[in-house]
Amino acid sequence: MNTFHPPERMMAIKMPPIAEIMSRISELVSSGRRVYSMGQAVPWYSPPSSVLDNLAAKLKDPAIHMYSPDPGFPWARKAVAEDFRVRREIDLDPLSEIHLTCGASQAFLSALLTVTNPGGKVAVIEPYYFDHVFAVKFSDLGLRSLPMIEIDGGWTVPMEDLNRVLPEVEALVIVNPGNPTGKVIPDSVMMQIVRMTAESGTYLIIDETYERFVFTGDTWHPWKDEHQKHILTLGSFSKSLGIPGWRLGYLFGSADLLEQAIKVQDSVVICPPSPSQYLLVEALKEEEWIREMSDGVSKRLELCRSALDASNSLFWREAGGAFFTLAAYKSSMKAQKATMYLLNEYGIGTIPGSAFGKSGEGHLRISFGCLSDEELEPAMKLLSEVSFPE
Repeated sequence: MNTFHPPERMMAIKMPPIAEIMSRISELVSSGRRVYSMGQAVPWYSPPSSVLDNLAAKLKDPAIHMYSPDPGFPWARKAVAEDFRVRREIDLDPLSEIHLTCGASQAFLSALLTVTNPGGKVAVIEPYYFDHVFAVKFSDLGLRSLPMIEIDGGWTVPMEDLNRVLPEVEALVIVNPGNPTGKVIPDSVMMQIVRMTAESGTYLIIDETYERFVFTGDTWHPWKDEHQKHILTLGSFSKSLGIPGWRLGYLFGSADLLEQAIKVQDSVVICPPSPSQYLLVEALKEEEWIREMSDGVSKRLELCRSALDASNSLFWREAGGAFFTLAAYKSSMKAQKATMYLLNEYGIGTIPGSAFGKSGEGHLRISFGCLSDEELEPAMKLLSEVSFPE
């Protein structure tokens, strides 16, 4: 009798421990414990009521419940392109150089399959975003993971290793600002990476999901200067507009690459959600509110830094943006065990750094961007008091 087994490439992928951690958080909350969930990168805010009211008024229009064109409605792409032009000095042709996607993860899969051949290799910077690595592995691509250099209380891109590996890979993936580190790549380093990838014939995939949360002043993007054909850029509106459940992101690059990428999108999701695009256009008009939310993330970053500076067991690792720091801790416990200890003993939910690669061991990803105004002060006080057993 025949037996059936899933393929090895899928069996070899281990899901991150987020489900276990969130399940334990639910148990503790159900038992009456106060828990500060700083694991998932979920914004504490949602769109302003005026935006939601305007969307609600459109729900009776049959068009909002239909498929959009595969790359998104032209008027929605035009709104995003205009935002990039005004805010970032990036000029895009909304009809040929940008797609709206079902979140950044789908955009990444489209980019990845567009620029790689079967059996090719892809380089990532570690600690990496694990969903990127999953996509690389289940696409039967080889992985080259380059550990960042942890020095002076922060993380640095390993430029020498990168220069050595680039000729061996078809694509390099950069997350800027970083997930899980919150690292913002300095403009001068990003310029080097762009030059190095162009010279080595390597595609560069930039995940800029947290691009609205950069607090170092390093905001240069290579397409501000030139539409370089070896670069694909993707991002998400989940955090910037407070709409993670609406699953909307983007992918931009040269028209010839996007012509291929849309084949992936059509196969996987057909098109981005139509209601999300109506919401997007309304939310982009709320410029002052968007700035206020970004300022709120910056405030939380500073408070988290102060809390960890006051701790004897948790150590801040410099974050220039995004929603997190990948903090070191003082204990012989492995990161997974340290995460559960912190949750059970203090009611603080985090993600073990080991979920983001071997170099993340001995660290915890702390997401400060998910804390409400009411949670902020007590959560930071608790963080400052954390003590791990040796």
